[in-house]
Amino acid sequence: MNDGRYKYNADGTLIVNDLYAIEILLTEVSSGYGSNEADKISFDHYKAMFGMLAMLRTVAQLFDKVSFNTFTQLKIHFLHAHDNSIRHWSMSTPAPGIYTMTKEQSVNVPISFSEKDITVLPFICFFKTLAIACEENLSVLKELKQENKTILRSKDKKPQKLCSIINPMIIRLNEGKHTSIVAEHGPMSVLSSPMHD
Repeated sequence: MNDGRYKYNADGTLIVNDLYAIEILLTEVSSGYGSNEADKISFDHYKAMFGMLAMLRTVAQLFDKVSFNTFTQLKIHFLHAHDNSIRHWSMSTPAPGIYTMTKEQSVNVPISFSEKDITVLPFICFFKTLAIACEENLSVLKELKQENKTILRSKDKKPQKLCSIINPMIIRLNEGKHTSIVAEHGPMSVLSSPMHD
């Protein structure tokens, strides 16, 4: 994609280099530590949502022959840092045309050495859980790659293209233009989310 107007600029991404440089995680930092700018937080959250949709669509385009059932195992991850916490969100597609964004976990960033005994362990557990989730994603991506290769070599009837099922509408948000529009609808978790703050 050469047109910069359609690029998503995340603060960071995690890329699987040995699998077509697939992005499996993105990060956004909404201002500095302790800053709680609701407009910026909301804008970054919505921007990341569309970024995750694009990441799902990219994987569907790369492995276009796999079954939707296999694809449902894939989760794209998002780390959102704002105020004094980091929140871990994921996105998957459990049914055609349905994309769910779920808050997986949240942790306060430890800054006080005197409180290290109670703040560091949750921080470590947060990132260990994230690492396990990313490792699970690598297994799913390898399964998608193998299934795609097997189907391409098969002489059987070709299945429906996955990208015709995984085709979300993606809107590129402009911070100057859209911040005030999304500000009142900031990041929210439903009560069934593990940590709905």
